[in-house]
Amino acid sequence: MTAWTRRHCVCTEVRNLDYEEAAAALKIKVDWLRDNIGKLPHIKFGQQPAVFCHCDLRLILAMHTAMPAQALEVLNAPAEEAAPTPAETSTVRSLATSRPAKGRARRAVAQT
Repeated sequence: MTAWTRRHCVCTEVRNLDYEEAAAALKIKVDWLRDNIGKLPHIKFGQQPAVFCHCDLRLILAMHTAMPAQALEVLNAPAEEAAPTPAETSTVRSLATSRPAKGRARRAVAQT
């Protein structure tokens, strides 16, 4: 038996969510999580209820994401065809060519 590692987890600070918190974050019913816990990534400590980290929630979302064929074509398109180069579409000046704005001319204050 090999030890399983949590390769999908990239959390620098793990915040374990209980069933209610995970269901609220996923906007699903708590009962669905409880009924499907055997098929979902989660953390289990002995006899305690299962908990989830944010990486588990991302993986659950990925498991249940429907991707239409047309969307897959867009994702798999070569980069040069998918989006025009920034030089062609950008109207924003680069920081190197930016100059400070000139201040307003001061008005002479009339002395009374």
